Amino acid sequence: MIWLADARGQTKYICAEWYTFTGLQPPEGLGFGWTAAVHPDDRDLMEKTFRQACEIRCDFALQYRLRRRDGAYLWVSDSAASSWLPGHKTFVGYIGQISSIPRKRTGLIAKAELHASQPGIPAGEFAAATIIDAIADHVLMARALAVASGLNHLVPTVDNLLTEVGRDLAQQEVSSETASNIH
Repeated sequence: MIWLADARGQTKYICAEWYTFTGLQPPEGLGFGWTAAVHPDDRDLMEKTFRQACEIRCDFALQYRLRRRDGAYLWVSDSAASSWLPGHKTFVGYIGQISSIPRKRTGLIAKAELHASQPGIPAGEFAAATIIDAIADHVLMARALAVASGLNHLVPTVDNLLTEVGRDLAQQEVSSETASNIH
């Protein structure tokens, strides 16, 4: 299950699968509404860790119990990567993924880990240099996550978006070449 949060830590998108799983209705999970589906014993730790990660802008991993639509709680792993604009000076938020933890694991307790995160220095010709490059990187990441998660029905939509982003990149390249040819 995929989710996105902005730089202030407000969840702006949660996939339809999460709503189906929890039984909550869109847009109930947005903002910090997602915490309503977290087990009451785990909720404070999860929200506190999430807010702390947003303050220091680091990656994080959480393990907690998530309420299924029938009221049963299942253990999940929720991890997120921080996202930065080109130049790595502007933090834009997180892209995260929630997956179930196999049932055979016993003795689990809720836990949260913050991971030191330093924005990478762009390298080589494939480094994002503009905002449209960063958007392309994120859309490519979304496509890879959709395929890896078996959400193949999303791939055509993402592919259409990639086509549009590709057109913008091509137009940007033509514009910059035209500008550099003026003497």
